[in-house]
Amino acid sequence: MQRFFGIVVTVLVLLSIVYVPVRAGEVPYVYDPTVPATALSVIALYRVHNYGYVLDGCTWLQELKTPDGAWAYRYGMAPQAKYTALAVMALMRGESVAEGMFNRTIHAGVYWLLYKQSDNGSFGDYTDTALAVVALREYEKFKYSWIPVKKAIQNGLYYLQTHRPRTTMDKIFGDMALGDLQGLESIEATGVNGLYKAFAMAYLTRKSVQINSALDDPASLALLLYATGDKRYETDLIKKVHFGFWGVLKYQPPDLLEVATLPGFSDLTPIACPYMEKVKPQFEWERVVLSGYYVECNESVSFTGIDYSKLKPWMIAEMARINHLLGRPYGDEVRYLTEHMESGWGNFFNTAYVVWVLSDLNVTLNYTEPLNWLVTNLTDKYPNYYYAYALMDFHRFNYTSAFNVTYSIIRSRQNPSGAWGYTAGSPGNLKSTAEILRALRAVGLANTTAYQRGYRFIRSFLYANIPAVMSNGTSITLRNAVFFRIKNGIYLGNTTGTLNTSGLDGYVVMYPMVHPLIVNTTPVGGFTAGSPWKALSSGGGNRTGGWGPYAFYLGGMGLLVIVGAYLAVVRRKRKKSGSRKSRK
Repeated sequence: MQRFFGIVVTVLVLLSIVYVPVRAGEVPYVYDPTVPATALSVIALYRVHNYGYVLDGCTWLQELKTPDGAWAYRYGMAPQAKYTALAVMALMRGESVAEGMFNRTIHAGVYWLLYKQSDNGSFGDYTDTALAVVALREYEKFKYSWIPVKKAIQNGLYYLQTHRPRTTMDKIFGDMALGDLQGLESIEATGVNGLYKAFAMAYLTRKSVQINSALDDPASLALLLYATGDKRYETDLIKKVHFGFWGVLKYQPPDLLEVATLPGFSDLTPIACPYMEKVKPQFEWERVVLSGYYVECNESVSFTGIDYSKLKPWMIAEMARINHLLGRPYGDEVRYLTEHMESGWGNFFNTAYVVWVLSDLNVTLNYTEPLNWLVTNLTDKYPNYYYAYALMDFHRFNYTSAFNVTYSIIRSRQNPSGAWGYTAGSPGNLKSTAEILRALRAVGLANTTAYQRGYRFIRSFLYANIPAVMSNGTSITLRNAVFFRIKNGIYLGNTTGTLNTSGLDGYVVMYPMVHPLIVNTTPVGGFTAGSPWKALSSGGGNRTGGWGPYAFYLGGMGLLVIVGAYLAVVRRKRKKSGSRKSRK
């Protein structure tokens, strides 16, 4: 039996496993790493032996921790026990691939959890407490654990047993921490809660759980992969990795699509559109305001049943513009606008936008009256994007003096960064800057300093220059980068700038060394993963992918039953033997 528990099975990750490197060059950098998505992805990918991405995610998690060793949803937010627990669980798995690389960070996270625990046993809310208990149970069986956590686990379990869960997610993770499989099976859960339930059941039973879901965010795909082990979810999850992490879009999809209409930024469209497709308008005005972005993403647009009287004039003009782009009639919108014109259309922006659309559609109209209204009401008190459409109107109709005044206002409103904000002096934003740049380009001012400064702002704001790793045989070079070396499953330390890859399992490169933009793992001989747990079949970290520390408890219970039965038989035989001797 001792020999059995001493066996260590090693799984070699062959180079034939698909691993996609980060592409070099100037690329959109528009995502933020989040701890739950990255940690869950690590846990799921570890189960299917995709150790390269495990190291990517764990290296990012080390960078995302707070100075006191904890984790928040995103860096810069307040740390919480639930996210710290998930990060610690992920890092313990990463430690089995690169022994010594994440050890200190794991211990720091455990210390923070112990510090966070209240006198009543909680680590925050119910889910915080449940996940903290799960993580500490794993740590208790962790091969390199030395911090006493048994009392903290007992107190956490006491809290879970004496308090009622408030939400479905509370109940799921509470049952997971308590090991209550029967209670877990009885939970009615749909949507993302259904995925959490499947994850928890797979964790407790060490068996695949069949579940399907249309959810395709990174965290959901990670839960699906862990629960089912289905390779298609692994493929989909890898498609969601960004520079070594999993996270969320930093910017609003409409803002990126505004920028994408400018020359040189079309690569933002395929990034923004998948998010835009999930935005479902609730009101009539939203259907109109978002319609241009749907068209940009080749999505269908319908204005059926919209009441013009409930819309602003510029929205009705936008309906006409979109219908024209889609090759549909727009006469009703034009007729409504012309019938409701009174010098202008209510305010400066409505009038400027309607004139811009109708004149662009070659609608026959006496534009003198609304243009004169714009000239009379031209002041420096409007939001910046108002002037973009006025500039194009004055240029189109040769209102030179008004054009010059408008252009002067636009230039005076440009921030030192090159961006334009919502109003004068406000922080620069993408939408206002893109609208003004589009207007400057339309009136032939793309070669001006104002345009070039605005363009450079967007370029520097949304893009990062990722240099290529230079390779010469077994020597690779990347200036201002740090290379983490892994050999025979052990972290050998790091080197900067240059690395000799000879004999390595692989390496992790982080660029730049301070405030990293990318983490990229490259296999050389192939990564190995030993069990991170003190017992072979515990923690989801065994060489076959594992499911959690409950394997140790269940396996231990089974072993005790077998040993107990064996001892009972031996005692019975001895007793019978003794009885025979006494009879003789």
